[in-house]
Amino acid sequence: MSNIDKPFFFYSENFPKTLNRIKATLVFSTYQAGKLIFISSLNGKTIIKYAKSFKRPMGIAIDKNKMKLAVASRTSIQVFASNKVLALSYPEKKSRYDQLFIPQVKYHTGYLDTHEIEFGTNSELYFINTMFSCISKVSADKHFEMYWKPDFITELLPEDRCHLNGMAMKNGKPAFVTMFDTTNTYFGWKKTPKETGLLVEVETGKILLDQLAMPHSPVYFDDKIYFLLSGTGEIKCYDLKTEKVTLISKIDSFLRGMVVHDDFLIVGTSKLREETTTFKGLPFSAEDSYCGIYILNRTTGKPMGGISYTDNIREIFSLKLLFDVQVPGILVENDEYHDKSIMADPNLNFWIKQKKL
Repeated sequence: MSNIDKPFFFYSENFPKTLNRIKATLVFSTYQAGKLIFISSLNGKTIIKYAKSFKRPMGIAIDKNKMKLAVASRTSIQVFASNKVLALSYPEKKSRYDQLFIPQVKYHTGYLDTHEIEFGTNSELYFINTMFSCISKVSADKHFEMYWKPDFITELLPEDRCHLNGMAMKNGKPAFVTMFDTTNTYFGWKKTPKETGLLVEVETGKILLDQLAMPHSPVYFDDKIYFLLSGTGEIKCYDLKTEKVTLISKIDSFLRGMVVHDDFLIVGTSKLREETTTFKGLPFSAEDSYCGIYILNRTTGKPMGGISYTDNIREIFSLKLLFDVQVPGILVENDEYHDKSIMADPNLNFWIKQKKL
């Protein structure tokens, strides 16, 4: 590992090389640190790190076709649109971006403990509404619109009954979900063993896999579902055709957040929280676990590079890739230039130059 700038942040030589090869920026959320963090490659040799504060950021969604970014925070889901013209003419002389994400829509959800979010075929926003144990869609009229719930959930109440947490998309629709149990009572999953998790097909309600140790972050790719077992540190793959489960790799940390791209996986690892009973009884300790991001070969599980945090950042939730973006920036409501950015059409994008509006 090589050190950059500060002693709490290390990365391997292959990490910037991989980002440079696929021409992408990695973005991840850490609700523990309250940050959305972008990591880009500089000439394939070093990295550029850019962070922005959010209130408890968790799920991240990318609309590749329209270059949109959505972020789920404590009581809202915010949608940002990227603008290259404004990025290249950003007023702050010391900052130079090739894409600048500017806030466009904010959906006030209230506290739903929103986990994963994804854009659908027509840019609809689906999200895991963990408090109400269902998949929801954003709404301009309500705090959420129920899209799907497990058959065993008898009523919609803010009780986190089964800890529904992960969602894999197929053909622009939610297709598979992960949850911790089939309990139908107030936080019922907290009273059961750790190996009661499930992988469920949304359309049919069929249980594909059960007895899973705290499953998270399912991703559909090439007729397979890749998923993480946070309770054992395992990365697994379920083949939908053969119904065979394959162990890809095992890491002694709490796994959460995954990207599947071409021949590799990018996986987030988190340190265990010593103060909570949720993590007691796992096969690795808070002392042994660590926070970081792994790049692994998708077939063999062989490490291809990574990044590690040893201090400020201890937990990672969601990971996404922004393709053809080298140096991204993002504006939020309390930024100095937030109110001065104007987007209308390709020929009408500019900064208001007055000091006061």
